[in-house]
Amino acid sequence: MPGFEKIGLTARLAAYMRQFSDIPFATDVAQHLRAEQAFEQLLANERLRPRDLLWYAPIFEVRYKSIGEAIRKSGATQVLELASGLSLRGLAMTRDPAITYVESDLEEVTEIKRSLVAELRRKYDLPSHGNLHLVTANVLDRDALRLAVEPFRRDRPIAVVHEGLLLYLSRDEMETVALNIRELLVEFGGVWITPDFSLKEDVANVSEQQRRFRAIVTRATDRGMYDNAFASDEQLFAFLGSLGLDARVLNQVDESPTVTSLDALQLPRRILDDAKPRLRLWVLTVRDQR
Repeated sequence: MPGFEKIGLTARLAAYMRQFSDIPFATDVAQHLRAEQAFEQLLANERLRPRDLLWYAPIFEVRYKSIGEAIRKSGATQVLELASGLSLRGLAMTRDPAITYVESDLEEVTEIKRSLVAELRRKYDLPSHGNLHLVTANVLDRDALRLAVEPFRRDRPIAVVHEGLLLYLSRDEMETVALNIRELLVEFGGVWITPDFSLKEDVANVSEQQRRFRAIVTRATDRGMYDNAFASDEQLFAFLGSLGLDARVLNQVDESPTVTSLDALQLPRRILDDAKPRLRLWVLTVRDQR
């Protein structure tokens, strides 16, 4: 996938936004990556500053937290996160020895994460229960994903999760990812949880600042954002149905127990109120799964 090795840059942007929340290890990640400096460098040519886009922070927070809540409600104790970046959800969740968590990403990001996880274990005296696995895997590579799930027990369901992945893919690539995930769900049972499907009407109505920010990310990744957006809910559900998947749609804001970055940054609640209709979370299962 040309350009995909650069998507680690967007993980730095996410790290910058998450540091204003109470997400576990978010501040450590931002400091480790010097996220503010990286963010400033990316924005400089557009005459934007990091603080011009801080209204994104609560949106990143509810996205992260809603996924965690959906995992909890699913009852799955085995989690595969695709294109996991540097969120360290796995490190946070595997403090519970009953959870087995596999974080997968491209090699460059995974190597950074291994170093960071080791550093945080020392800093906070975190025990290793042997239940966090950091692996290199391309989401389009079926064989790599099958190797990634080797730590899982076959008699327990899994949750497959990702955030901020599909918006960079073509429709054909999205179908490949969906079929790879479906194959895992057929084998293990469980759910696929993601906020990543988008509708054209939602991504078209944006501010000039957002357009400029998207242009920055496009240049950094060599990938257009939202090129695969669906024309309607009906088209999206038809696409999923053609792949043998059923979907339930939740709202990220409703599924987030707290949103601390609003107060931390003294942002008005209307930021989330205005964005709420677009902040969907999909929970997918294999059709007729028993």
